[in-house]
Amino acid sequence: MGICFTNAKLVQLEPPLVAEGSLRVEEGVIAELGESVSPAEGDEIIDCQGAVVMPGLVNGHTHLYSALAAGMPSPPREPKNFHEILELVWWRLDRAHSLESVMVSGQVGALSALRCGTTTLIDHHASPAAIEGSLTHLQNGIAQVGCRGVLCYEVTDRNAPDEAERGLAENVRYAEACAESRQFAAMIGAHASFTLEESSLAACVEVANRLQLGVHIHVAEDPVDEQITREKFGVGLLDRFEKHGLLDVPNTIFAHCTHLDQSQIDRLEALNNTIRLAHNPNSNMNNGVGYTPVAKWQQTPLLGTDGIGADMWREARTAQFKSNDAGLPLGFGDPLKMISQSAQFASHALRRQLGVLEKGAAADLVVTSYTPATPLDATNLAGHFLFAMGPEFVRHVMIDGRWCLRDGEVISCDERA
Repeated sequence: MGICFTNAKLVQLEPPLVAEGSLRVEEGVIAELGESVSPAEGDEIIDCQGAVVMPGLVNGHTHLYSALAAGMPSPPREPKNFHEILELVWWRLDRAHSLESVMVSGQVGALSALRCGTTTLIDHHASPAAIEGSLTHLQNGIAQVGCRGVLCYEVTDRNAPDEAERGLAENVRYAEACAESRQFAAMIGAHASFTLEESSLAACVEVANRLQLGVHIHVAEDPVDEQITREKFGVGLLDRFEKHGLLDVPNTIFAHCTHLDQSQIDRLEALNNTIRLAHNPNSNMNNGVGYTPVAKWQQTPLLGTDGIGADMWREARTAQFKSNDAGLPLGFGDPLKMISQSAQFASHALRRQLGVLEKGAAADLVVTSYTPATPLDATNLAGHFLFAMGPEFVRHVMIDGRWCLRDGEVISCDERA
């Protein structure tokens, strides 16, 4: 007994696919799809009435610990630069977290994601006053809503002498705890070079290699990263990373990379995709750190929100429009490829095929109410996605073949509670 979506406009972002037909889900995966597919006996039938059905979206870099930030007090004074934004806003917030608030952040952040059709979150967590067990509490909050997650704890030395050691231990504990899961996976988290002592950075790389996990780290989000790294350690960012072997760790995410020059970009690209860039244009604008020149990269980056919600339509639009505004225009529709890259990265981590409409792929599906007023095909999909579609059209969401959102109402958990 399965679920059959009939009269659907089946849409996949990359490679671009638009097709009319039906799609059957059984045992958490796509069982079959196409024009000739019919419901099986006992199937639940969802008549999509010609609306778009697509894979759930993936957020390639986020911070769910900021899900409650909208109600926090103003900073004690106006920050004058990015370092002060960290000190007066974000580091105040992460230090305030308890295990309970970490779990609630997971719940609230996942609920926001669900309503945006975002079904998987690649998250970078920090809660210095509540490190031990924090990733499990974060997972529990996300799991109540039903989303998937690729989680890590941010190793740093910025608050206490034993903080890095405890943060690394939390990464190891969680990696072992979720090793058999297909809903959650682990990475080794690290804040940024300028808050990591030599022994801490070396330990992150050693553990990542031992557990065969990638490292998730902020890189050159602001010039302060390179500046303080040179002052403290006498070398530049990439030389320091090379010294400790970080550039050789497969499946590693470098978030932002806003202030790498062309020689540094070329150096990373020569690594044959060992390092994945995560682009976060809305956050970069919010923090005033500048624009990441994505068009100068040959590789397609992941696309993330850096904790500013989970609306990947909005993030894709900003990525497209900001590239034009910066005079470094992306190819039209390239942000859709970025979302697909996020899905491919998460697929590898979770050992489930995400982001595609194929037989055997995970049944993480978004049923929209979007029935295009103009022709929609693979050649103009980007125009519809960037200029017409959005979270306001998300009607139903299914993750792993289970309903999480029906007719705009969350059914996977008690949202009011």
